[in-house]
Amino acid sequence: MPDIPSGDVFTGRVLEWHSEEGWGVLVSDALPERVWAHFSVVEAEGFRELTAGQYVVFTAEPAEQDDYHWRAVSVRPETAAHRRLDEEDGPGYSSGLDIDFDS
Repeated sequence: MPDIPSGDVFTGRVLEWHSEEGWGVLVSDALPERVWAHFSVVEAEGFRELTAGQYVVFTAEPAEQDDYHWRAVSVRPETAAHRRLDEEDGPGYSSGLDIDFDS
């Protein structure tokens, strides 16, 4: 296993998420392997679940969890405000709102 200190903050995305079981798998270019994540470490209000493809910021530690060698310690869904402009994520989207007032 490479010498990557636990506690470092990584950006990545959700590879898969099993809502019914409360766990999923994260990936990051900074880590050589996939990271196991439990719903209890997701920093969100209400029902804590993630969606496959969703970008996240997380910390992880080396640990044996099922067949994974890394386990997430904390996971925060990444908002558009936290995204780097150079990240490739497909065609993107935009939204707008027009309001007309009667005189």
